[in-house]
Order: sequence, then C-alpha cells, then structure tokens
Amino acid sequence: MEVDPNVGSSSSSAIKKRKKPSPVWNEMIKYPDADGKLKAECKHCKKTFDADSKKGTTHLNNHLQRCPANNNKRKSGSDGRDGDDQHQSLSPSIKTKELASIIKENSVFYLIEHFSGTERDARDEDLDPWVSNWRKDEILQLYQEEKEKLCQFLNNLSCRFTLQLVCRNRGMDRVCLLEVNYIDDSWERQRKIISFWHCPRDRIKNLTEAVKQSCMDWMIDTNICSLFLSLQIDTADGLDNEIGKMESWFSQRRSLRFGGCLLNTYYLRDYVNSVLHSEDYVGDGIRSLRECAAYVQNKSTSDKLIQLDSAVEISISHLKSGPPYPSVLGFSWYFEAAVGLKEVFSALEQIDSEFRSINLSKQKWDEVTATFEHFKFLFDVNDSFLWRKTRDIPIIVDLPYVHKILKDRCNHTIEDCLFCQKVMKGAIDLYFSNYYSIKVIAVILDPRLKMDGLQLHYKEIYGSDADRYIEKVKKDFRDVYDAYEATDSSNSKSYRMLDATSSPKSELDLYMKELKVPAVQQFDKLAWWRGNAPFYPTLARMARDYLVLEEPFDHGAAAERVLSNLLYDYDIVTIRFCDLPEIITPLLSLKRFLISAEN
Repeated sequence: MEVDPNVGSSSSSAIKKRKKPSPVWNEMIKYPDADGKLKAECKHCKKTFDADSKKGTTHLNNHLQRCPANNNKRKSGSDGRDGDDQHQSLSPSIKTKELASIIKENSVFYLIEHFSGTERDARDEDLDPWVSNWRKDEILQLYQEEKEKLCQFLNNLSCRFTLQLVCRNRGMDRVCLLEVNYIDDSWERQRKIISFWHCPRDRIKNLTEAVKQSCMDWMIDTNICSLFLSLQIDTADGLDNEIGKMESWFSQRRSLRFGGCLLNTYYLRDYVNSVLHSEDYVGDGIRSLRECAAYVQNKSTSDKLIQLDSAVEISISHLKSGPPYPSVLGFSWYFEAAVGLKEVFSALEQIDSEFRSINLSKQKWDEVTATFEHFKFLFDVNDSFLWRKTRDIPIIVDLPYVHKILKDRCNHTIEDCLFCQKVMKGAIDLYFSNYYSIKVIAVILDPRLKMDGLQLHYKEIYGSDADRYIEKVKKDFRDVYDAYEATDSSNSKSYRMLDATSSPKSELDLYMKELKVPAVQQFDKLAWWRGNAPFYPTLARMARDYLVLEEPFDHGAAAERVLSNLLYDYDIVTIRFCDLPEIITPLLSLKRFLISAEN
C-alpha cells in the first residue's frame, strides 16, 4: 500500500494552520438569504449586513462597537486601542490595503455610491454615518500619502510636463478634469490625473484659477511645456480672454518657452457660433438675400415669362426662409445656396429692371461669396485636424495663407470681408497658431522626417510662398533649440570633428545632416531617442517635452474617456457632489496611482 509522503510530515509546507475565526461571530449570526448571498445578523439589534468574505469583518466589528443594543461593547485598553485580541495594532495597514484594493478594482460609479451611502439598501451598513466618515478620512489620508510620493517623483524627473484640461458642460455647471502627461526616465509615456472639479459656467475665473492652483499644489507650475484644452468656448463668457491670461501666467513662470494653450478643433464650430451670435456679422447679407428670394418667388407665380425649374424653386424657397437654424452649419448651407443662385439672379436682372434695384451689388455678392468660402475653408481645415490628415506634416494656417487660398477661389480680394476680419482671425489665433508651433517641432524631431519632410510638403502646399514658411519653421525651431541649449545642466555644447581640417559641427547641424531613418510605419520614436540621447542630449530633452502626446485631442485618450465615463450617469455626480465633493479627486487620482504602481 502506498503511503502519502506528506502524512505525518513535520514540514511547515505540508501543514496549513486553520485561521482563527474572528470574535465578531460570537455576536453575529451568519446565514444565506433567499438569493444565496451570505448575510450577518447582529444578535443585539437584529440589523443585517453583507457577510461576503471579500468584505472582511471590519465593518461588523465597527457596528458592534456602536450598536445601541450592545451592552457588552469592548473597552479600550490603556494604550487607547480596542481590546479585540490586539488585532487593532495591525488595523492601519490592513485598512489601507483593503481600501486600496476596493479603489483599484471598482468603477468610479461604484466607489462614489459605496462611500457616499446614498440611495442604498436600507439595511446596508454603509448607511452608517460613522462608517462613511471613517472611509472619507481613510481615502483622504491615502490620497495625501500617494500624492506626496508622486509629487516627489515628478519633481525629480528631468523633463517638462504637458497638461490636458478636459471640460464638459452639464446644465449650469462645467465639470473639469486635469491630467499631467510626461515621458519618464525610461522614455515611456505616462499620464496622471491630478485634479477634478466642477464650477458654475458663468464663473470663468474659477476654471483658470483651479488650473493654476492645481499646478502650484503639485509644484509643477514652473515646468509646463504646453496646455491642451478640450472645451467649448463662448465669447460671451470671456473664456477666450481668460485663456490669454493663463498663457501669460505660464509664460512668466518658466525658464523655457511655454508652447501655449492649444484648443481642440472639435469645438471650433461652437466658437464660430458664439462669435456670430455676439454680433451680427452676416445679418445684413441674409436680409438682402431673403428680400431677393421673396421677389423672385412672387414674380415666378405672377409672370409666366419667368419659369424656374424645381431645383431653383427649392433653393429660392430656402433662401426666402433664412438659415435653417442659427448655427455655423446653418449659415454655411444658407450662403452656399445663395452662391448657387448668383447666376440666376444675374440673368433675371437683365430682363427685369425692378429686380435690378433689389439685387445685391457686386460688392455685396463678393462679400457673400467670400463668407461662404471662409465657412468652407474653416470646415476643411477643421476636418483635416480632426481626422488626422495633418498628422505627419502640420500646415501653417495664418491669414496670408487664407487670403491666398480664398482669393484664388473667389477671383477677388477678400481681406475686407467682415467675416474674415472678425471671425477668421480669432479662429486662427485660438485654434491653429499654437498647434502649428508644437506640432512642427515634433515633426522635425521625428528622425524619419526632419526638415526635409517639411520642405517637400510645403512646396506642394504653398508654392511660391514655400520659402517664407520654411524660413519661419527654421527660425522657430532654432529659437527653441537655443533656449534648451542655454539651460543645459551640463553647460556643454555638443560638437564633433568630422576630420582634422573640418570646422566643428553643432549637435543640431549633425542631427540635420545625418541620414534619415527609413520611413517605416512601425517605428518607435521614443526608443530611437532613448538610444541616441548621449549623442544629441539637447535635442533629446526637447524630444521628451514635445513628443509626449502622440495624438493630441484623441477622444479615446484617458482623460477624455475617464470624464465621459464619469458623466455617463449625471445623477451620480450631481447627487454625490453635494455630500462628498472632497473625495472625487482623490478617488479618481488614486485609481490611476494604484494601477500605475501595480504596472
């Protein structure tokens, strides 16, 4: 007969000690409910609790200490600890591990409900205010500990940070999330949520002050490379002016150039809407067109000599009614229909002298055409940014470029167009200028492209004006490089001698002259810079700062996704904000901290 070699063995690995039951079960009755879930009933007050082993027994012990019907409450020892088999000496670390596990493994929705105790089963122990307060204190303590560790870590990094501010409007409130992005010392992209808040939409200064305060709290305010903003801008609330103030604030606090506040072009149309609603830049043209359309429609029914085909009748009917809705898209469709009827109106003018006095003058028709072309251009450029058509080579969108493109389309000058002066300039300044400056540096720091890629592309786009734009790119890049070189901690400039008779070549010159990496899609730019940092130390510092966001404003990015998920059930946010506003940021941040630490 074979004998189990483990039987009778004194090996510690073969002996499993049975865990001693918790003393709480002396005063609790465990039983399965109708659904098979384990419940615990207090012998004193008959209140029931969740008895799942994953929940532990801490909440049961806490209840017994406060149960009004329990006359046998454990007394505290002389050292202030409960006399519960000295388990309390280990409780801080146990509580922390349990809390960290709950936060890491559950959704934010669950956590907000779990720790607020609102709208829960009346028998749930989490309704006990003492438990909620204890957990809030534990969360805030754990958050502060992890925040201090991360803050120390961030301040020890030899890179700058890119911020992403994501905001969503909910009723009269604006809910915001701030995320810091950086490339760590291992050349890996990292991101951390550092703040979450809400403020009334009409208190714009609250938003900008919250961003400043978060940066100062985390001690990164003097080390910001750029700020990406994904939010709606309404000129009526003055947010565009606040963005300018925020740019000035960051610029004054840095040793290297602040790249600027970059706005998500996803909200460009909302901005144009707000400008058009703030002042009547297109109203005069619309009134004139409606008057013309009404005349032609009436004339076609009373004068048999004027016959219109069905397509023209439909267009004139739309023109008479005005824009389908007062938005940038509605205005664009309206002016497109008007431009399509220009030849019809011109022909009618030749046979109807009365209409000649009503029809738009050449100057007004030029302005209508220019307004439509501006709308179309904005949509085209906006789509190219949204759908990543400028992903590899960014175009420089400035007024001279716009004027040249639209002059060719309209066959007349468009600089005097009111829409161009009041709408286009603001849109370019807010949405495209800073984006170009950040993106073009990232392109040059791509060893597959460098300046050659830009030069070839710009000659195709700008034609005879290409040299002017190329010189602008070179100057802007050189200015940034010189600033980095001047602050190099090693205080050394990289030079190499190609041979004994050659002049020294700067680090930048060598990088530009070195053969480009083959243009393959599966290429890791960060890995390349990690390996070449010793040869190009200054450029490597720039790469860590300007390559941090591979896809700016990607709606699948972490910050966008977290905020969208949080606002999916708006009731959770609005209800819980009243009770637990101070733990929303800690919960969101702790999830990221703990997951990152595990990875």
